[in-house]
Amino acid sequence: MTWLIPILLMIAAFVGFGVWRGRQFGELARRGVPVTGRIVRKFRAGSAEMSGSRSRRLAFTYTGPDGREFRRAASVSIGKWAEYEEGSAIALICLPDDPGVSAPAWLVELAREALAKKGRL
Repeated sequence: MTWLIPILLMIAAFVGFGVWRGRQFGELARRGVPVTGRIVRKFRAGSAEMSGSRSRRLAFTYTGPDGREFRRAASVSIGKWAEYEEGSAIALICLPDDPGVSAPAWLVELAREALAKKGRL
């Protein structure tokens, strides 16, 4: 029975992270401002032992409205992975009052569409 507590804690952490990131996307969709970033690295993250378990990620830098530079990464589909090369520009959305919170513009657009369908935009 002692194995149940760590599993429940991991599930709670996973759900909590999803809710937290979902709220960030809501804020990005409602109040985000566009910025242009630069792809600094394309990489695969996850377990190499299990086929298909490695996600494709793009690391990018951008300068926020406050002039500070940020570096973030995002998981992307295979199509977006192929679309970008290191050194290329990427359209991003960040929060004007918290520019460290950002996401690729196409992902924020999907969040906007979902919020509009629910009448929450």
